[in-house]
Amino acid sequence: MPSVLGLMEQREARARQGLESWTKVLEQAQAEVDAARERVERARVGRGEGVSVLAEERPVDMPVSVPSGGEMAAVGASGSNVGPGVRPPVWRSGMGEEVLSGLYREVFAAVVAASGPVNGVGLTRAVGREAEIKNDVEKIRHRAYELEKRGWLARAKDGRFMPAPAAVGRGASPASAEHPRPDAGTA
Repeated sequence: MPSVLGLMEQREARARQGLESWTKVLEQAQAEVDAARERVERARVGRGEGVSVLAEERPVDMPVSVPSGGEMAAVGASGSNVGPGVRPPVWRSGMGEEVLSGLYREVFAAVVAASGPVNGVGLTRAVGREAEIKNDVEKIRHRAYELEKRGWLARAKDGRFMPAPAAVGRGASPASAEHPRPDAGTA
């Protein structure tokens, strides 16, 4: 009959083998995670470089056309300071939309050009993106939320966006000068 101590030693040896086996699996999985992170980082950097190259080829200031039928204007690309990490500045008196870059500028101009509060799907269409693609709508909505947090936009109770009254005051923005909002008093 085997001794209790001998059985415990066998049990410990099996547990140690299991630990070594799982440690090897964990090391292999960590190597795969590291390789995937590297691929993501290379793709992110490549996308950023591509956006920079495209931004250099696009016109810096493209006028915003405002249709007369109360519809939103299709806003072209503007701003050469485009990039994934560029956040809009906090709005201060005297700031115009020219300080905004890339998609933030397009979203702000689309909201200003709208005849009233606009939702994420409407904004997505206004900046020329596919509103049927949920990811595109979420990207635009995220930009609108950032602009709201920084004082450029306001959000109605139903979640639709409109220009913050101070941000579209007299002389604050070229787009607002083209399409003054009746509810945006003078600043």
